[in-house]
Amino acid sequence: MSSRLLYLRLLRQFRPYAGIVVVTLLAVGVAAATDVLLINQLKNVIDALAPSHGMAGVQAPVTGLLAKARDVLAPLLPSDPARVALWTIPAVILGLAVMRMFSSFVGEYGAAWLSSRVQANLREQMFARIMRLPNGFFDLSSTGTTLSRVAFDAAQVAQAVLNVVNIAVRDSVATIGYLATLFITDWQLALFCLGLLPLVAAIVTFTGRRMRHLSKSAQAAMGELTNVLDESISGQRVVKIFGGQNYEQTRFDSVVKTNRQLAVKHAATSALNSGIIMLLIGITLSSVIYFALIRSQAGALSPGDFVTFMSALMAMQSPIKSLTKINEPVQRGLAAAESVFGLIDTETEADTGTRTLARAEGRLQLEEVSFHYRGADGKPLSPDARPALDRVSLDIAAGETVALVGSSGSGKTTLAGLLPRFYDVSSGAIRLDGVDLREYTLASLRQQIALVSQDVVLFNDTLAANIAYGDPAPSMARIEAAARAAHAHEFIERQPGGYLAPVGENGLRLSGGQRQRLAIARALYKDAPILILDEATSALDTESERLVQSALEVLMQGRTTVVIAHRLSTIENADRIVVLDGGRIAEAGSHAALLAHNGIYSRLYQTQKSVQAA
Repeated sequence: MSSRLLYLRLLRQFRPYAGIVVVTLLAVGVAAATDVLLINQLKNVIDALAPSHGMAGVQAPVTGLLAKARDVLAPLLPSDPARVALWTIPAVILGLAVMRMFSSFVGEYGAAWLSSRVQANLREQMFARIMRLPNGFFDLSSTGTTLSRVAFDAAQVAQAVLNVVNIAVRDSVATIGYLATLFITDWQLALFCLGLLPLVAAIVTFTGRRMRHLSKSAQAAMGELTNVLDESISGQRVVKIFGGQNYEQTRFDSVVKTNRQLAVKHAATSALNSGIIMLLIGITLSSVIYFALIRSQAGALSPGDFVTFMSALMAMQSPIKSLTKINEPVQRGLAAAESVFGLIDTETEADTGTRTLARAEGRLQLEEVSFHYRGADGKPLSPDARPALDRVSLDIAAGETVALVGSSGSGKTTLAGLLPRFYDVSSGAIRLDGVDLREYTLASLRQQIALVSQDVVLFNDTLAANIAYGDPAPSMARIEAAARAAHAHEFIERQPGGYLAPVGENGLRLSGGQRQRLAIARALYKDAPILILDEATSALDTESERLVQSALEVLMQGRTTVVIAHRLSTIENADRIVVLDGGRIAEAGSHAALLAHNGIYSRLYQTQKSVQAA
């Protein structure tokens, strides 16, 4: 997307607040105009004090505002013209100061409100999109980079639009006002001052391209910094136990160094840009002072004219400097906008189904299912790579418990991930109650499935809220019943606050067995007809496993259950065991039948039994 189209899209974010934008920009423009009008009052004051001009210079009308003020206030003023002039000059200055105060407040408050509102809107849009992105996006993107886009890039976008427009209006009004003052005072000197504008424009264009490139690099580096922080902090136990502090420090120092170098390059480019421009302005200023002094001595400029001209010229440096540096936040914002809108425009999960289910019976059929993991371009990660699943056919009856076993990479987790459509099949079809999964809406399909995995995810909320997660109107009676069935009620009651006790970040205050029983209670509360157990007991000690296994037996009753297990002793009672090897079904049958077959399952079982005996 071109810079122009990107910026127009940014401006559209402010369309719902057009009225507030107009008021804010008008206030900013009025504030800038009052600065110019205050400078213009210098002529009256200086000429009033100059012996050669006296009160005559003061009595001459200076601005339309002063003349109107005289007309309005005439009945209240003394009849002496000199006293009238002395009274009106400080009155106008005071009025302008009051106007400056109110317009500045309205402009700054409005800008802050609009900037924060649009920033919040963008973050809400990004989060809403993140919650609906396919699993493939998260497979290819780091958490730190995504966090940086929401936290850092959204702020840059808001600044790029409103702050830039704000500065452009304020400093453009000020610059035009000061230029008008220069031309009105002495047009010949004013023309001389404009001679350097083409050179300034060329410098701004050149530095703008480099600013855009540096801003993109800085955002990528910030994402990497966030990613390293996220990994190091979330994995701090692993870091400590394996003595990885120095390694993590080296990683962090490296990304900090990259961020520092980019910041210095950005500052150097900015400083060079404004420095050259200010040098040009300095050359112009010194030349103007020389010629102005000559013209003043020749009588072409009054003392008031000279002071007003020089004050306007020097005051004009600040808005011109701001306008020349406006390209920096523009380029930073455009680079951030590419990142923000890139995320917002990412395709969500394909939800083209139209059928809904009140409650499924639970029959699952896999028909010649194949699946390839794909890259960001939608193509297989490697054209020659073997598929994760290769023409798998499997019929699971309603209420049946089927265990998937096999070595790492055999396709167990991939198969389980296809059932709730975390991924879509590359070929073949999966049917629920005889209907292709793709014909159901995602919400309706996933309402039929509960998941309990080895890596339990708990949210920083109460124990009750975690059990009833996803229910907009939770029932405390159902929560307690689910906890009792999951053998979690006892330890919950021992918590300070009971069911209303906070879990802490990802439930780190709880043991592994307690976390697993909470996950089982959550699945019981949902009461879905299909259950996926992904190595739910593999990381537990014997006592915790006994309690969890007992809770799982309650959970599995009357439900179609797909179990992924490494501990083969936990699936001996499964109705059927399916052995996957290289993405294909190698064996299938009961525990006893597979042992008698003396194949892959038998070898895995005997190996685990020998290890446990040792």
